[in-house]
Amino acid sequence: MRMETNMKYDILSIQERAVKRRKEGHLVLNGCAGMLFEEDKSLCTFESVNQTIQERFSSYLAYPSVLGSKEYEEGVLQWLFPLEKERIAHRYSIAFSASLGGTGALYLAFKHFAQENAHLLLSDIRWPNYDTLAKEAGIGFSLYSLFNEDERLNINDIKAKIDASLLSSGSVLVVINDPCQNPLGYCMDEKEYRELFQLLEGYRRKVTLLLDIAYVDYHPGTFPLWEILCEKTWDFDLFFAFSASKSFGLYGLRLGALFALLEKGKNHAELLEDLKSIARGTYSCVNNGAMGPMAEFFHNAPALYVTREKIQMESQRLLKMGERLERLLDRKGIHHFPYKGGFYLTFEVDDALSFCQELERKDIYFAPIDGRRIRIAVSGLSVAELEELERRLS
Repeated sequence: MRMETNMKYDILSIQERAVKRRKEGHLVLNGCAGMLFEEDKSLCTFESVNQTIQERFSSYLAYPSVLGSKEYEEGVLQWLFPLEKERIAHRYSIAFSASLGGTGALYLAFKHFAQENAHLLLSDIRWPNYDTLAKEAGIGFSLYSLFNEDERLNINDIKAKIDASLLSSGSVLVVINDPCQNPLGYCMDEKEYRELFQLLEGYRRKVTLLLDIAYVDYHPGTFPLWEILCEKTWDFDLFFAFSASKSFGLYGLRLGALFALLEKGKNHAELLEDLKSIARGTYSCVNNGAMGPMAEFFHNAPALYVTREKIQMESQRLLKMGERLERLLDRKGIHHFPYKGGFYLTFEVDDALSFCQELERKDIYFAPIDGRRIRIAVSGLSVAELEELERRLS
């Protein structure tokens, strides 16, 4: 395939070229799209979820509440932390809004804090769309180094960037994408969470933590955060961006949630009114045809059980494939960041654009995320394709 120097290297453009080549009959290895596929290359779906939506969709054609239904709120929280929900609710006031996917949840948060004149801190290695969301929300941001020299969460740099931000802004919003960070597949452990929380407590609510938990259900082990939240009432506000799109393969239905754990007894009516105003001024309300059936699904114990079982199976499949990719990169002498699970893995080269152009000559499609780093969507590859990738790179 002839490469053109003016080819676009955003994810959608790469995806379009990969699809075009496949339609032309070429054996394409597409590690670009961030969706979960089965071994036969069909989109990974969950029977109980799909059945509920298909059977109940037409019952939810009316406008919903802008912030979503109480049934959906209860269902999401019960899904995320079924063993800890009551203890967390005992320690915190919970403010909840349905959203258009995880992206919509992030936008609601960014816009709200922009109106509060807060400063945004993002990691240096990140999902590129964070920048677009920040720009559209009108919030200024700066970057902290995600990793220290041991490739663990860089607490010292987070502290330095918070301190610098507070010199010119009254409050700071720190964003961390965990677990299964996009684009790295990194998962913070309990020690990292405790060090981070102890740091944030020292700022006496001048700093808010926003956790993007879009891939929380694909953590291959035990997510340590929920139990940590039960131990004590931490002295800072936490916001969470949840994606039903990613958890249940509902990418096109755009369903998620933004919720906050706030100081107990604090009146969060003003926060909810602000989120409602932002929603009304941008997209009006969420997709009720998705939210209504999903609220029913969350209260269907047998359906929840089989769906959790399949998600856990898929998370283990992804883990094994990611570890196999790590071994391949190690054999090639290519540095990669620690992969702990989830949809993505990232490696480093001297020139990401040139490297990706060379890969496309072999019908291998990965996504450069900056000048040196390249993301592989583990979720888009099959075991057979991994074997073919090893052959083409040999």
